[in-house]
Parts: sequence; C-alpha cells; structure tokens
Amino acid sequence: MNRLVVFIFLFLMLTGQSNIIFAQESQRKKLESKRLALKNEIKKIKTYLDNTKKKERTLTHEVNDLNKKIDTRENLISTINEEVIAMSSDIGKNEKKIRQLETSLDKLKQEYALMILKSYQHRTGNNRLLFLLSSDSFFQAFQRFQYMKQYTRYRKNQGDIIQQKAMKLRVMNDSLSVLKNAKSNLIEEKKYEQSQLATEKDKQQELVDKYKKKKRKYINQLKSKRKEEQKLTQQIENLIKGAIKSSGTTKSEKFALTPEAKALANEFSSNKGKLPWPVQKGLVTVGFGRQPDPMKTGVTIESSGVRIATNEGAEALAVFEGKVMAIQKNPQNGILSVLLQHGNYITVYSGLDKVNVSKGEKVNTKESLGTIHTDKVIGKTILKFQIWKDVTKQNPAHWVYKM
Repeated sequence: MNRLVVFIFLFLMLTGQSNIIFAQESQRKKLESKRLALKNEIKKIKTYLDNTKKKERTLTHEVNDLNKKIDTRENLISTINEEVIAMSSDIGKNEKKIRQLETSLDKLKQEYALMILKSYQHRTGNNRLLFLLSSDSFFQAFQRFQYMKQYTRYRKNQGDIIQQKAMKLRVMNDSLSVLKNAKSNLIEEKKYEQSQLATEKDKQQELVDKYKKKKRKYINQLKSKRKEEQKLTQQIENLIKGAIKSSGTTKSEKFALTPEAKALANEFSSNKGKLPWPVQKGLVTVGFGRQPDPMKTGVTIESSGVRIATNEGAEALAVFEGKVMAIQKNPQNGILSVLLQHGNYITVYSGLDKVNVSKGEKVNTKESLGTIHTDKVIGKTILKFQIWKDVTKQNPAHWVYKM
C-alpha cells in the first residue's frame, strides 16, 4: 500500500510539472503568434498606406496613417517585452533544472565509481565461487546467487540511468542555448522597432507643428469627412427603410420575413465572428463607432462601419450568400455601393468603380460584387464596409473573422 501511495504521489508530481511546462510553452506560443500578427499588420500598413507617399496626401490622411503605424508598433514593442520576460523566466527555470540535474548526475557517478571499485576489488571468479561455496545451506547459496544476479542488474541499471541523465542534460543545455539565442534576437528586434517608433514620433511632431499652422484647414477637412460619412449612412438607412416598407411589415423598422428569409437570417447570425473578409487582402484603417480626432480638435466622426485599405484593382467580395437589395450611385462622383440582403441582415460594400451584379440577383459567399475605386489624388484603394440588422448598425469586427 505504501509503495502504491508513493507511486501515485510521484506520478502526480511529474504530471503537474509537465502541465506547468506545457502552460509556459503555450503562453510563449500565444505571445509569438501575437507578435507575428502585429508584424504582418505593419507589413500591410507599408503595402496599403506607404505606397501613397508620392501622391498628394491631405493632413488628415497623413495623421491617420501615421497614428495607425505608431499604435501598431507600440503594441508590437509591448508584445516583444512580454515575450522577453516570459523567455527570461523560462531560461531561469531551465538553468535551475540543469543545476539540479548536474548535481544528481555527479552523485550518481560517484556512487557508480565506488560500486565499480568494490566490484574490482572482488573481481576474480574464485571470489564469487568461494562466496557461493561458503554458504551454510543450498537455500543460502541460492539466495547468494540471486543477490549476485540482482547486483549485476543494478550495476547495469545505474549505468543506463547515468547515460539517460547525461543525454537529458545535453538536450536541456541545447534547449537553453536555443532560448538564449531567441531572447537575444528578440532584444535586437525590439531595438529596431524602438528606433522606427522614434522616427515615426518625430514625424508625428512635424505633423502637429504643421497642424498648428493649418488648423482651420485641417478642421475643415475633418468636418467634410464627417459630412460625407453622415450622408452615406443616411442614404443607406433610407434604402433599408424603403426595403422594410416594401416587405409588407406592420413595423416601420423591422423586415417582414418569409420562412426562407428567416432561415437565411438565422444562418447569417450563426456565423457571427466567422464571416470571411469582404476583400482578398486588406487592412482596417478606420474602425466602427465614434472615432476621435488624434489632434484633439474636438471634432469626431461616427463611423457606421469600417474602412479597409487594399491593393489597387481589388474586388469587393460577398461575405455571405444573399440577394442584391440595391445598387446606389453617388451623383457627385459616380462611386457605387452594393447592398446585399440576408434575411433581415444587410451588408453594404461602398466605394466601387463598377459592379458585377444587378438588383434582385442572388449571390454566393465570396462572389465578386465589383472593383473597388482607387483615389487618383491620394493613391488609396478603400472599401467602406457596413453590416446592419434591420435599421441597427452592427460592428463588423464582431462578425468578420479576425477583423
């Protein structure tokens, strides 16, 4: 019973140790994954925002783009810090385990050396034979023979244990070396990111100084942008309200749904957080909701969806199957918007040069709806993407996978 208790105790201790090591590795993996995602976002910023540097950019665009870079890089540096701290902790724990293993190995070697010495002193076959023949009885001789066999096995086992511990020590030393190299690389990466951040903050200060000289012009740009956003949102809301009215509902703000439309709406709802992106590749430059001005002018923009920067010639893709509810054209610049209906959910794709679908047409998930417009002045290709439930705006980041 005592042996069983000891065995269970040792098993639980080893299992607990394994779980701790697994948790440490899992935490480092999460941090590494987050760091790589942020580095990928910085690459996207360079691809979709920096490629406009030779174009004529307004102060508003310069400020927004630079703040996007700074926020992402600060987040990256913070993540690297966390990863370095976690790695330092793991290195410390590994060094402690190595010291314990070295002590255990030294002790085993000393014991083994003493055992070999004693064995050497009684090495002759005559000694072993005399040991057996000097027995008082056959039973005692048998016991002595068994003892000699056990002793031989014990010596072999001790030698095996020493080999195993020596191998484990080599593996742990190799692992420690890898961790130290990885930590060193992370520290160098952090230094690089900090130098880039310092450059960007110098540029930010330049923009602040430029803003002070052109404060009125900058505020006018923001107000113009806010009016444009409000006008687009109102037009879309009016189209949705018109469609609600046409559905034959008795409620002014909710669609009357057929059984088929209700099933589609339920399917759309069940895919919350799993919808594909409305572009093949892109970067969210403006989020959902109230967006404060980075220059702290007091002017804010209420964003009804998200703005996604993508590459020139990119196409807008349907995030879910549905029917084209409407195609809207801006009378001032000819820019198009496509509204897809999924039961009582509406997805909106604004900022298109041309469309590939027509009103009433059914479309499939990831089907191309049209080509996204590239502004020839600032050189950006931006899709404005919205999600509505009846007449209530939704945050696309809650619906689209990893947005």
